[in-house]
Amino acid sequence: MNELQLINTDGEFYADSRDVAQAIEREHSKLLRTIREYCGFLNEAKIGLNEFFVEGEYKDGIGRTLPCYLITKKGCDMIAHKLTGRKGVLFTAAYVTAFEQMKETATAHKAVETASASGISSLIKNVRIVMEKQESAPTEIAAQTELFLRHFGLPVINGFVKTSPWEQITY
Repeated sequence: MNELQLINTDGEFYADSRDVAQAIEREHSKLLRTIREYCGFLNEAKIGLNEFFVEGEYKDGIGRTLPCYLITKKGCDMIAHKLTGRKGVLFTAAYVTAFEQMKETATAHKAVETASASGISSLIKNVRIVMEKQESAPTEIAAQTELFLRHFGLPVINGFVKTSPWEQITY
């Protein structure tokens, strides 16, 4: 089974019903019918649909506008609980993994957002000072700085670390 791709919409993560249908080896139209049935039950019980399923639409290859759903983790749970055997296990593994990865990515991005520019700058400066005291080459210091920038998700210009021809020579 392929990895399930998620959509990030305003910090909320969703699986596309077309991807879910493919993951559980089911026709999209049949999955839509099942989801609509679930929505009917949820409406009767006055349970918020948006906690599970969000109506959407997409354009197919010939330009028609067709329905789909964005499915939350709770919605994936609901679908997975009705599946049995190999399909159920593989779908559960795919959606749990996808939602956990997105959660980790979002957490990492929040850490970057809360890290102040001066804090990152101070960290880079202190590492540079230590590396200079250890007589590290300027390219090593630049390479370490590039690693920090990438770690914190900050843009790095192409050619940030340039090695002069004589530094490439090894004996």
